[in-house]
Amino acid sequence: ELVWGFEYYTDEIDSRRIRSDTETDESREVRGRFPDGSTMDSSAVYAANRWHWGRLNLDAGFRYSWFEIELPPTAEIEAVRLTPSDLTGDVHLNYELSPGMRLLANVGRGFRPPNIFDLGTLGSRPGNRFNVPNPDLGPDSVLSYDIGVKASRGRWQLEIYAWYADYRDKIASRFTGDITADGRLVVKSDNLNAATLYGIESGLRFLAGDHLEGYVVVNFTRGTEKDQDQSVPADRVPPLNGRLGVVYQPLDRLRLETYLDFASRQDRLSPRDAEDPRINPQGTPGWGTLNLLFGWQLLPALELGLRLQNLGDKSYREHGSGIDAAGRNVGAWIDYRF
Repeated sequence: ELVWGFEYYTDEIDSRRIRSDTETDESREVRGRFPDGSTMDSSAVYAANRWHWGRLNLDAGFRYSWFEIELPPTAEIEAVRLTPSDLTGDVHLNYELSPGMRLLANVGRGFRPPNIFDLGTLGSRPGNRFNVPNPDLGPDSVLSYDIGVKASRGRWQLEIYAWYADYRDKIASRFTGDITADGRLVVKSDNLNAATLYGIESGLRFLAGDHLEGYVVVNFTRGTEKDQDQSVPADRVPPLNGRLGVVYQPLDRLRLETYLDFASRQDRLSPRDAEDPRINPQGTPGWGTLNLLFGWQLLPALELGLRLQNLGDKSYREHGSGIDAAGRNVGAWIDYRF
């Protein structure tokens, strides 16, 4: 079973900034955050195939990508043109251990070329930083591995995966040693570090009856970043988190669901996290919210829904976010398929 193809994308950046004096009501155009007129084009060819032998399914594919990244000259930088390319791919294994139980494993390689944000972000940044561009920036790459089990027995459904990701030439911000006139640390992006991330993702569902089911999802991630001098926690790694819920469907067209979203405390911070004003230097406190969802299948092609979130009006912030989450929140939707 063979799938193949090609693709092409083109993107252009328009970047402008106007600074206004609220006392004099005067406005003037100043340098934008990115070099105006920057472009990033990409093209790729890819193929994937599937094989089946008895209990074993095997999927494998590859992709070769080309990029052309151009930044026009500005007062701060000369014109930049980069043309990175690379081969990526993955292999997926699915083996039936016994009826209702499968072993799954994946190996993959990816790479990410520097984008306009990496190459040409200009000016003030959070954490008392001032970013200058780096026209010599190269791509970073990752090797990823995961293995897991999916099982379905009677009323129980289970899936659990362990995963590991190894990043090389990771693009990170570094202090250049300079300080601006107003005291900001001058930084720029560079291919500095190696990072490893690993964790567990799991889910369990119990069908208590024809109209009632319960479920729980739990995820855990840990990461370490290394440079030439030291090993530190990776930045913005989420804490232990998950969801616990119950679904009641008294009628075929009516769905009622209550669920608890939760996250534990995260105080394992990278140096960048500790300096980021959006993150508490003592760590992000844990939290939990109670939520309700109602869904009504009015017609075969039309569904109406209502979601009530954070019923306890909990004040909390997701780790790495720059703003506090919403308090009590109401959302409605209409889903029509045609």
